[in-house]
Amino acid sequence: MSNPGFLQRVWPDMCAAYRDPALGRACLEMQERFSVDVPLLLVLCIADRFGHDIASENLDVLVIESEDWRAAAIEPLRRARQAMKGRFTAPSEQALRDDIKRLELEAERLHVQRLAEAFPAASGEGGMAASQYLALRGVPTDIATQFLQTFDIAYDAEVAPVAALD
Repeated sequence: MSNPGFLQRVWPDMCAAYRDPALGRACLEMQERFSVDVPLLLVLCIADRFGHDIASENLDVLVIESEDWRAAAIEPLRRARQAMKGRFTAPSEQALRDDIKRLELEAERLHVQRLAEAFPAASGEGGMAASQYLALRGVPTDIATQFLQTFDIAYDAEVAPVAALD
């Protein structure tokens, strides 16, 4: 990755954009309906904002690496946390669920870090990585377009003002 700004900004930018309720809902819909890897999608959206492009073969590599990490680290934690929800209510059980939630978030942060570090150097105009990924996941064009617009609105509202102060 040739852009250190991208490496430094991707996680905080992602977290800031995700605070937008409309983007949060849109991400969950993408995850549930199309098995989209939300951290990967958001990394790609941010890469698009930074002007990075990605060749199809490089995107395929990121998708495979992403799937491996999700299967090994994120999904087991998510399943455990979700299985406990509403079933185990003692304070110590709730504390364990909270710990699992923190570990899940840390696994996602590491996932984003791994993706950002593996992201190929910018080599053109960029702006299409997220669209390419959504097409790979079988997301219809109109739904993909709506998601990308929702991301842009969230990014402009939540990230751009803070980034301008840096």
